[in-house]
Amino acid sequence: MNDTRLASTFVKQDTGVHRVPDHRTLMPPLTRTLLLDTVHAALAAQPWVNALWEGGSSAFARDDQWSDVDLQADVEDPHVAETFAVVEAALGRIAKTELVFVVPEPAWHGHSQRFYRFADAPPWLILDFCVIRQGNPHKLIEPELHGAARVRFDRTGLFRQPPKIDRAGLETKLQAKLAQLTVRFEMFQVLVTKEVWRNHPLDAAYFYQSLTIAPLIALLRLKHDPIRHDWSARYLHHLLPADEAAKLTRLTYLADMSEIPAKQTEAVAWFQQLAAELKARPRLVPV
Repeated sequence: MNDTRLASTFVKQDTGVHRVPDHRTLMPPLTRTLLLDTVHAALAAQPWVNALWEGGSSAFARDDQWSDVDLQADVEDPHVAETFAVVEAALGRIAKTELVFVVPEPAWHGHSQRFYRFADAPPWLILDFCVIRQGNPHKLIEPELHGAARVRFDRTGLFRQPPKIDRAGLETKLQAKLAQLTVRFEMFQVLVTKEVWRNHPLDAAYFYQSLTIAPLIALLRLKHDPIRHDWSARYLHHLLPADEAAKLTRLTYLADMSEIPAKQTEAVAWFQQLAAELKARPRLVPV
């Protein structure tokens, strides 16, 4: 049996199952390169598309055989829907789109974003496609924050002088975040303890992860990576020193509820140590 695939009759999307034309077209195996080149060619042919670039793990040179495809396009404001239509038509010529997730708007980043998964392809070979209006000044391209984008094309000089982080504004924001984290952490540790006393393992584990471990991770972010302070555990294994990574891993994973009291005590002490260290710093954001 050869390594080709037949286009199917149905595409399952987040809104249900939709009938599409059955062209019975023989398609080559879907690869990351084919996916990137197909979207590139389709958008380069459209005069309203100003720029196209890869972000995500590619921008940090961390992409590997399991990475998805993160693409962002800057387009003239009236052409957002048309841009998605062009990309989806191009995808239909190389793969069967199995699942589409449309990010509800307004999205946290202020842009339009869709995720695509394909049949008969590795489940991690997802296209994460974000369309950015030309009139929106927030392009998600600050190198300090988002890495070095792999630019596919740039007709308007978007990447000629990428924007820089507002360090003064970020410093104010992070000082406020540190103060809030400290108070919230001290206030709510008792919620973890109460659920242990009540013998409620699900509740105890939930509160331990959200009220003890998550704030601890937030402080570790402030210490080691303040620019990406709100990235939670993303890329944390690249960030932390080996001893801190091992300690956090040990505190995070629970065999059963009986481990929570001792691990919570250790996590609280570590949090308090980190908070004191950060508060003693003249500033949180490096100059």
